[in-house]
Amino acid sequence: MFERLKTLFRIGGAKVGVVQTLNDITDHPRISVNANEFDRIRDNKRIYKNAFPNVEYINSDGLSKSRPFHSLNVSKVVARKLSKLVFNDGCDISVDNEDADKFLQEVFNDNKFRKNFGEELEAGYAIGGLALRPYVDTNTGKIRISYCRADTFYPLESNTNDISEAAIATVTQQTEGQKTVYYTLLEFHEWEDGTYWIRNELYRSDEQNQVGVKISLKSLDKYKDLQEEVAMPGFSRPLFVYIKLAGKNNFDLNSPLSLGVIDNAKRQLIDINEKYDEFMWEIEEAKRKILASDHFFKVRYGEDGNPIKRFDSKTSVYQRLKSDDPFIDEFSPSLRSTEFIASINFILRIIELQAGFSSGTFSFDGQSVKTATEIISENSETFSTRSDNVLIVEEALKELITTIFELADAYELYSGTTEVGVNIDFDDGVFQSQDEKADYYSKLVTAGLTSKLNAIQKLTGVTEKEAIKLVYDIRAENLEMDYSRQEEVSASKQLGDEE
Repeated sequence: MFERLKTLFRIGGAKVGVVQTLNDITDHPRISVNANEFDRIRDNKRIYKNAFPNVEYINSDGLSKSRPFHSLNVSKVVARKLSKLVFNDGCDISVDNEDADKFLQEVFNDNKFRKNFGEELEAGYAIGGLALRPYVDTNTGKIRISYCRADTFYPLESNTNDISEAAIATVTQQTEGQKTVYYTLLEFHEWEDGTYWIRNELYRSDEQNQVGVKISLKSLDKYKDLQEEVAMPGFSRPLFVYIKLAGKNNFDLNSPLSLGVIDNAKRQLIDINEKYDEFMWEIEEAKRKILASDHFFKVRYGEDGNPIKRFDSKTSVYQRLKSDDPFIDEFSPSLRSTEFIASINFILRIIELQAGFSSGTFSFDGQSVKTATEIISENSETFSTRSDNVLIVEEALKELITTIFELADAYELYSGTTEVGVNIDFDDGVFQSQDEKADYYSKLVTAGLTSKLNAIQKLTGVTEKEAIKLVYDIRAENLEMDYSRQEEVSASKQLGDEE
């Protein structure tokens, strides 16, 4: 099956300066993106993972203590909201050739694409972009789709805006003796004189935060059959698809990398976590306290020598006071819940603004039922943000389908036509009812402001080729109806209505 592809490949190509040791992947001479960009992405990943250290504090006895940090992972909520608005189970992806569509659906089903892509898109929107990398599993003879997050995707020097060359990092950890060893595979995707090249480099390190020393690919069983470089002629585009979050990278204007929803709202995300942590700690501290005189704390021992307890050891004692007469009382600190909730809601409003959502998206009372038109009006900013990102994802999915068919052709997994029209119908029912959408385009057609062909494409989501067929079918059906009606009228005139 793969003999044709093997004859297409050749070993060779231009050489780049030999790299022996790397502290960080960005130290590689082929990678020129600012290292600060990847520091930003790693920090986004930390916030998205909700990885915060314990809080250190001094208790009333002057002792240093620590407690878990309570956080609201709003970054995940925002990223998930956007990813679900852009891509969900209602999205229909197809091509206008029956055999090609059958093959494409098999690829998507084998990879559980609709489920996995939606989840990975969430993480990509959070930390700063997502790359899809289709490849052929030679063991099964099927096309697989791997996902590369922003912290493992490195544009190369020749790229500024559209990323056509990149390095993809894959880290493998393995226990050797009493220590853990880290292996990093760098997979370079490059163009040379119109030919697509993939070059592989393997590095080994005893430290998790260091790439390490370059070694042979055969040093790790996982990569023993991997070639150092392979030429892949016949491809029109890279074997990866990079998806950005809509909007310019205002942190580094020259960077081809995307921002995440976290970036411009990072300060607010930190603030809301700190306020929530303070609120939770105040709730903990606001529980009932006991005030008692020191008479109750004097240690007495029974005949068996064991101390006699006057208080349950689990009881929180606020303070013991010296007094001539025994007394015991309780104290309940007031809880500033209203102030904390108002602060959290205020910060949420800022996060909504920074992330491109309409006010009230994450704090809407949900008490009233809205029509589709009211939803569009009230969520105009959310609708605009969603529309901008839908355009990017739609283009990326079309590029992915092109790559899938080119891979399938190279490996002889599919022999039909690859010149197909792609239909991607995003589910926009959250914002717009189909009845109102149909009424809108019907009025445009009647007023002569758009064609029936365009209206059919917009309403049904079909390709231009399929829409043209529908137009012809409708015309043929109308002509047949007109002819039948004319025969009926003619017969009525000659024979009378009853006959």
